[in-house]
Amino acid sequence: MIKNVLFIFTPIFIYLVLSSFIENNQDLILITLILSTIIYWATNVVPLYFSSLIFLFVPIVFSISSKEVIFSGFSSSAFWLVFAGMLIATAVKNVQLNDRFSLIFANIRNLTYLKLLIYISIFSILFSFIMPSSVVRIVLLVPLAVVVATNLGFSENDKGYIGIMLTFILSSTLPAFTVLTANVPNMILAGLTKEVFDYEILFSQYFISNFLVLGLLKNIVIVSLIYYFFNDTPKKQITIEKSKAYSKDEKIVLAVILVMLTFWMSDFMHKISPNIIAIVGVLFLAYPSINIIKSKDIDTINFSSLIYVAAIISLGSLVASNSYIKTTLFEAINQFEPFEYELFNYMALTSIMSFSGIVITQPTIPAIFTPLAEQLSQISGFSLDEIFMMQVAAFSNVFFPFQAPPLIVGLALSQIKQKYMLKIILFLALVSIVFLYPLEYLWLTLLR
Repeated sequence: MIKNVLFIFTPIFIYLVLSSFIENNQDLILITLILSTIIYWATNVVPLYFSSLIFLFVPIVFSISSKEVIFSGFSSSAFWLVFAGMLIATAVKNVQLNDRFSLIFANIRNLTYLKLLIYISIFSILFSFIMPSSVVRIVLLVPLAVVVATNLGFSENDKGYIGIMLTFILSSTLPAFTVLTANVPNMILAGLTKEVFDYEILFSQYFISNFLVLGLLKNIVIVSLIYYFFNDTPKKQITIEKSKAYSKDEKIVLAVILVMLTFWMSDFMHKISPNIIAIVGVLFLAYPSINIIKSKDIDTINFSSLIYVAAIISLGSLVASNSYIKTTLFEAINQFEPFEYELFNYMALTSIMSFSGIVITQPTIPAIFTPLAEQLSQISGFSLDEIFMMQVAAFSNVFFPFQAPPLIVGLALSQIKQKYMLKIILFLALVSIVFLYPLEYLWLTLLR
């Protein structure tokens, strides 16, 4: 009953409140829709797929934007990578190749849950340097996470299982914001600085400026939080059995994964989109004479998760194409009054950009704030380079899973409840603002 009331009256309340401030009816409807959908996603008042369908349906009814923008999520690389990832994970499971992958962690001596989480986090961060796409990393690592958790005797509802999933997902995504080639917002920032200011961000410069605090220290916080909330005891050890010869199907799946990985890692040469590579791999495995991915596997796909992913990406596209939202952010920046102490200016500006991600999502933060960097520099007194690095602190700080597509992909593939991830990233966001932001400011000051 309460959920029904919240579902009906949330948009009505938001609409009535905002109607006093927003004159254009289409902008008013769009902002109401975005805020209502974010509340639905964050609280699970209604199922995620249902609120996502509403979000996609309302803009069409009121002609808020073009169909290309509204349904851009369905044509996005992330959407098709999730689709392909689900089927690739099924192929790995069908040939029982997942048992071999778990042996990566079989040689850990005196295995404890904390030691396992540390090894997983290190492995995930190192993988960020090898695999440039965060969504692809999640697609490859989540099936491995499932196998590791299962082989340690954890079931899907165990704290230990959930903690392993979260470590793989969060450690391969959030610290990777400090590796220039590892996440989409990083590349958007680098591309726009070159395009708008003719300023090229170097890999080494970006890494040195950000990794120590926003990468390494943040990862320590991630592991600590997961261990605190989801500490468990492995019910059995991962045993190294006498290896059997690879079956024909195992060799085929392994070869396809290695070929896809090679193409993903070399995309700077051939420029082939990651989703195209993944779909070709799926088509090969589903080819009738190969038949490793079967017709019944298509029926098992979680389409509600796919709709959710599409809606999130479409939200970012709608925000990025809306002039009212951009103008509002521009005016808000103009109202900023610098503090006496530079540290407070750093924390305030970074927090403004960070909190804006709740509405505009992480990939849109550099798309909107990079063109405003010169204005931000004049207001705050920070150099352009420091403004660029402040954006990294902002878009690497996530409050809700829907802000970052890789996190949503991870939830979709791992099938863990959103509330578990939400618990970790909300605490992490608070720690980042209170402790990591000041440390990052001091580190940037030292590098001047």
